[in-house]
Amino acid sequence: MHISKCAAHSKSKPGPHITIDRKQHMKSATTGQGMLARIPGHGSFFVSGTAVDMIDVFGGLLHCYQGNGGCRKQGLYFSRTEPKKPLQCALYVPGREGTRAGADSPGEETITVSVSHDLAPKLDGAVLDFGTFNKMERFVWLKLPSVKGPSCTCLRSIGASAGKRSPCLDDRGLGLSDL
Repeated sequence: MHISKCAAHSKSKPGPHITIDRKQHMKSATTGQGMLARIPGHGSFFVSGTAVDMIDVFGGLLHCYQGNGGCRKQGLYFSRTEPKKPLQCALYVPGREGTRAGADSPGEETITVSVSHDLAPKLDGAVLDFGTFNKMERFVWLKLPSVKGPSCTCLRSIGASAGKRSPCLDDRGLGLSDL
């Protein structure tokens, strides 16, 4: 897989996208290999092979952000569109770091993972996965080591409980929520 450097989007020049050679992607998908996503100034998180495959299926773009709602005060959401200034993450295949390619080759697929500025500090050491959780196929954060306190059983919220009457994110069946 080919990669490019991490950068935050700005109005003056767009951030780089992660360029992935289709043959290499299909080879890594069949071996179930994941990727390391580095967030500028905030560490890194692991993206499982299944999550990489599903990002490709959903159009090659996944934006991860934190918002209000859910059984906890802060919900964890995923979108197929990006806001104006997300933090772009560089994707690396473990054991093949240092490889870099430009995005100017025609016919190459791109996969972009970005995170919001408020979520970025909480993702160091996290694991992003895709699978069937609470009877629905979805992206989830399997591990968020930097978030202290009890973990949410639905894997879609963080923080203190919002109260017994607060709806769970799963009650509404949220999967990808385009911004």
